[in-house]
Amino acid sequence: MVTANCDSSERIAFELVELCAKCGLTVGCAESCTAGLVSSSIADVPGASQVLQGGVVSYTEAVKHSMLGVSLETLETVGAVSEKCACEMAAGAREALGCDIAVSVTGFAGPGGGTADNPVGTVYIGISTKNLLFANRFLFSGERAAVRHAACEAALRALLDAVQES
Repeated sequence: MVTANCDSSERIAFELVELCAKCGLTVGCAESCTAGLVSSSIADVPGASQVLQGGVVSYTEAVKHSMLGVSLETLETVGAVSEKCACEMAAGAREALGCDIAVSVTGFAGPGGGTADNPVGTVYIGISTKNLLFANRFLFSGERAAVRHAACEAALRALLDAVQES
């Protein structure tokens, strides 16, 4: 189980904006359970307008499908809280927002909604770049707000790692 540290999120967002600006890279976000926290964390950093292309809060399956291009097959067979959905969300955000790197976050923040395979606290974070498309599964502990903030920090870290590898 992982917990979040607000100071750490702020530091990661600052490093992300600084590095993206230096490298001339843009980022975008597709967020479900974080509902804009990742985009907001980036936007809090001075100079973010050079880096942040935008974000899509895709809380419903309908928005995941219509705005991000997540396939109906994915939503019907493996569901919105899955590695496949996170990958499709990230790829869709990169295309829709015209950015170099996109991150996606989808999960069960709680208190309800979890399943036996994906209990409350399960979050998938996807990354899409020109050459990479992947998602990782996380299991965060705590109340709803703690899960959302931990997911935000992990998404920022995933973005920073992807920029560093670019």
